Amino acid sequence: MVLWPYGSGVDPLELLITNDVLRVMDLLGVFVMGVAAGALASRLNFDAVGFAVIGITAALGGGIVRDLVLDYGVPAAFAGPWYLTCALAGAGFSYVVAAEGAWWRHVVSVLDITAMSLWAATGTAKSLAYGLDVLPAILLGITSAVGGGVIRDVLVGRIPAIFGGSPLYATGALLTAVLTWVVVALGLPSPLVLIAVAVGSLLAGIAAWRRWTLPGHNEWQVTMSAAQLKRLVRRTRKDERERVARATGTIPVVDASADELAADAAADDVDAAGYEGRIFPGPPAEELPGTVEHERRDESGPRQA
Repeated sequence: MVLWPYGSGVDPLELLITNDVLRVMDLLGVFVMGVAAGALASRLNFDAVGFAVIGITAALGGGIVRDLVLDYGVPAAFAGPWYLTCALAGAGFSYVVAAEGAWWRHVVSVLDITAMSLWAATGTAKSLAYGLDVLPAILLGITSAVGGGVIRDVLVGRIPAIFGGSPLYATGALLTAVLTWVVVALGLPSPLVLIAVAVGSLLAGIAAWRRWTLPGHNEWQVTMSAAQLKRLVRRTRKDERERVARATGTIPVVDASADELAADAAADDVDAAGYEGRIFPGPPAEELPGTVEHERRDESGPRQA
């Protein structure tokens, strides 16, 4: 049994699991998720089995994945009849009743968002209670919230909605998970977890109302036409030429009439003796036997004093 490693307050997981009001909200969220999944099954013309499978998967898939990763034993969804009953009831409601009005969709969206934030808080708190580090705990909290929807979308053969183009549900779940960790890490009173749930729900709700989405990959790409690319290359070359001109313009010009190094460069000394005669004019120094100059003198005749 892993002891609660954070703070000295009441375990937020105890609040989330044992509170009757939150438990009712949790089950209501399972029901609503089953309804939403059933509405999708209705649009795809599934039969009763398809409704049941999609409803259970969407409503309970995230929590089941979380509990399996935590090695929790029997997942909470299978520990009693209530979770499965609510998921099947939601899918069955959509199977029997065609609720397509705008007001109904708004109600389902609000309840769906609230349930996902609550699941994000529950998943994060439970993961921290089982000894996971911060990042894995937050990841499992998000998985608890949106994992069922991802599995549902994969089953019906479409790209999961959280991967782009949908409201900020996963972002709201992330915010809730982070704030839940802050409450746990600082040992704050457990009821503050409800503020984390409210903040994440508010963000997701406003995003759904204002149709906010995260920017897609193409929105961050830099695209240039051929003409723009040519102008960029020409401008870059011009700037480089100007830079080189400025740098080389500071190099002083060598004056051959006043600079000894320039005279050395212009001289045509054939050997060291020629260089010595030009640099040190006057009577030649005594030559040492065995040197190249001494041997050359011996071959050409006696040296003139």
